Amino acid sequence: MLDSTETSLLEVSELNTRFYTRRGVVRAVNDVSFDVKTGSLVGIVGETGCGKSATVRSILGLIRPPGKVISGTVFFDGDDLLTLPSKQLRRLRGARIGFVAQHPWGALNPILKIRDQFRNVITAHRTANSDECYEMALEMLQNVEISGPERVLNGYAHELSGGMAQRVVIAMAMILDPKLVVADEPTTALDVTVQRQILDLMKTLITEEGRSMLLVTHDLGVVAQYCDSVVVMYAGKVVERALCLMYSLIPLIHIRKH
Repeated sequence: MLDSTETSLLEVSELNTRFYTRRGVVRAVNDVSFDVKTGSLVGIVGETGCGKSATVRSILGLIRPPGKVISGTVFFDGDDLLTLPSKQLRRLRGARIGFVAQHPWGALNPILKIRDQFRNVITAHRTANSDECYEMALEMLQNVEISGPERVLNGYAHELSGGMAQRVVIAMAMILDPKLVVADEPTTALDVTVQRQILDLMKTLITEEGRSMLLVTHDLGVVAQYCDSVVVMYAGKVVERALCLMYSLIPLIHIRKH
């Protein structure tokens, strides 16, 4: 069980995001509040279209027109992400916050070798030559249990299976040792066996290095097995928060009005 005295690495308070369309305003995120304690794994769960991905993209500053974050605060390690200049926010993403996208093929560049993509991620945040980047990428691919990492680094995204591509994306998200990893349904496109392998791997990488993780999923079983606590969303709102203990969910705060 989580200790309430632990410090919060991420604090989201009354976050609101709207999408302005020809058919009207879509209230995608409505007064969403939760926190992620240092060293904890928090799940966001809910049905398709409930606002899970919109919430994490709002947190990371990845909402694009016609969407707009209209109010709220998102404090990460003392900084309000919603008020940071875009240049400073870009430096923070990748270095202090890692992001694992839902579809690895959308996160990988099809025309660049994997080694070049790792180099781009690393050199965007620190000074390193090509050889140093290669060694860092090689070590990280070994950490995510990819066999033949040299072959992968010298290949292209289309040469990878779904599971291997997701492992590469995870390695890119963690290569700069971020304090927080945000994973937006990272196993949706994978079969059940590979899903378990990826989730086991991610939890190991998170807990061994003392990182925190925000995991978006629609599967309560995944949350109960891998997370310390859960935020349940419905229609853009947080309707319940609970602790995860011994593969069960212990209600912490029940918010929905009957």
